[in-house]
Amino acid sequence: MLKQYIVLPAHGFRSQTLAQAVSLRLTIPLAAAAGGEAGPVNPLISKVDVIDSVSVDGPKLVEMTPEMELELRLEEPTLKIVPVVTYEKMRVIYEVKRAAAEAVVAPAAQGAVLRVEDVAGNPIADARVIAFTNFRARAGDEGRTGANGEVRLRITPNTTLERVYVYGPPRYWGRFERNVALVQGVALQLEQIDLGHDLSALRRFRANLPINAGDGIVVGVVDSGIAADHPLLPNVSGGANMVLDETKDNPGQVADWGPAAIDGEHGTHVAGIVGARPTAAIDLAGVAPGVTLRSYRVFPHTGKGATNYDIMNAIDRAVQEGCHIINLSLGGGSEDEAVRAAIGSALDNGVLVIAAAGNDGRKPVSFPGSLPFCLAVTAMGWTDSFPTSSSETGDIARPYGTGGSFLGAFSNFGPQIDLTGPGVGVVSTLPGGTYGPMSGTSMASPAIAGYAAYLLAGDATILGLNGADRSTALRDKLFGSAGVLGFGRDYEGFGLPS
Repeated sequence: MLKQYIVLPAHGFRSQTLAQAVSLRLTIPLAAAAGGEAGPVNPLISKVDVIDSVSVDGPKLVEMTPEMELELRLEEPTLKIVPVVTYEKMRVIYEVKRAAAEAVVAPAAQGAVLRVEDVAGNPIADARVIAFTNFRARAGDEGRTGANGEVRLRITPNTTLERVYVYGPPRYWGRFERNVALVQGVALQLEQIDLGHDLSALRRFRANLPINAGDGIVVGVVDSGIAADHPLLPNVSGGANMVLDETKDNPGQVADWGPAAIDGEHGTHVAGIVGARPTAAIDLAGVAPGVTLRSYRVFPHTGKGATNYDIMNAIDRAVQEGCHIINLSLGGGSEDEAVRAAIGSALDNGVLVIAAAGNDGRKPVSFPGSLPFCLAVTAMGWTDSFPTSSSETGDIARPYGTGGSFLGAFSNFGPQIDLTGPGVGVVSTLPGGTYGPMSGTSMASPAIAGYAAYLLAGDATILGLNGADRSTALRDKLFGSAGVLGFGRDYEGFGLPS
């Protein structure tokens, strides 16, 4: 059975050894290529199919059998071979994992109805309702409200729901409730977002930063794509679709760096946190509105995860196209040598890489945030930055810190943590020219990326440095700008920049 692998130099990101590896230079026998007879042929040449290459001397995506992978290790001992794996976005949505057997109703038409409405009692359509009969087992059902504001759940009427999470459509907060009885006529109300709320997460974090913070700095957003037509994001200068499955047979699709068709709003939200520019109609500013943003889409239109090859390729392209800072609001499981090499190369080229710590609920820091040379960011929040009934209320947890701060219940932690950032109930840009809240270490990471851009723009000395000297100096300045909130070292690292 054929499998895909990434072939890298044993050390670093590019190598002439990789360019000269005979087994990776051709995919057909030498005799056939020459149109005649030839001497002894390395059998691997006809068995290793090179699908794509970052560059002539850079990492390559290959396809071969597991047996050929072992033979290639022997044939080319100076190369490193790693499997293709996928990464996920670090936004928090509590999803149903299985239906609760005791609560499932057949047919679904006999299930209970729950209504979602605004504070005036008007129905709200397209709200995502997730109802748990057993939260620990993630058992229950979910659905979206229709035009009448109602959703029918495959749960027996009069059942008491252990937890209900409602994620509102744009411009609305969500809702969180415990012990909800699914009786006839039960309704949950959502509050509209007030952009003028002085205690909102982004407004509080950016505080007195100038509206041109980050001027002259380029931030690469490796994510699900950015909506360049958003009125608050005129500073998106371009980018690339890095999803190889979409571009290998149609190179013109490289220009398709906008939001992915499924779950594509994530990248636009992340971009707005970094550098949304407010308008007269929408008073919403990112941390560093003066930055130039570039979109590197690695999540496919299918809604699936992003491969390490696409992420590695995106990081390298962001470096080559002049980004000063790269944000990775994504994560995976075990350490991956391909992404590790790309981040190491970025740092050697003076580019600071900032990543989400992960949303596994106090588990160890996810990769690549766990790398010692990649800045890992946890997600904190303020209890008064969102309505007391919103879905974010369910994420308030210990440890608590100063000023009503807390570390999001979902946030990972550990000795690899460098900083914390606002990541609970962060209101930012969404496709369609609108806005809404999201939570996750996905939101905390770009807030820190924006702050790093602000610091870099204001320090000509650091900006004038080259290579690892620049990324190291910016990292140290970022650490020096932070102050602890009282969570503890493994929960906040150097603390929250301010």
